[in-house]
Amino acid sequence: MISALATAALLVALVPRAHDFTVPEAQRAFRSHTGLPLVRFAAASTPEVTSLRTRPHNTVRYGEFQLFVLKPTRVQHWRRVFTHGTRADARGVHWVPDQAGGWIAVTLFRRNLILAWFAPSPSRYTDERWTRLQRTVIAFARPVRG
Repeated sequence: MISALATAALLVALVPRAHDFTVPEAQRAFRSHTGLPLVRFAAASTPEVTSLRTRPHNTVRYGEFQLFVLKPTRVQHWRRVFTHGTRADARGVHWVPDQAGGWIAVTLFRRNLILAWFAPSPSRYTDERWTRLQRTVIAFARPVRG
């Protein structure tokens, strides 16, 4: 019995835990993969959520987006808020309406990152900019599926 408990404890210790990003780590990771700095967007940030975006905020390469770094103890709450409780599509995208009548493609990443990409028209579609952005973030953070 003790041997089984010791083995289980060892396995738990050896399994890598999902990484909680700090704001500077998320900024460094994005810049190292793109060459572009992300700056804090104070108007969309709170003590529990920091919004990061490029300057200018709409780029030819990635379009308009925000990368949110969540307080690690509040991840589940903020995932529900950002996705409006919607189910993800086959690509892991939660489509949520914006205040201007358009749509936002929201993608969840492990452990405490959320990517929000603003579709260029009032329809639910992505283009090569979204694909590029997804690949960039996937290079340093695993997506959450389902």
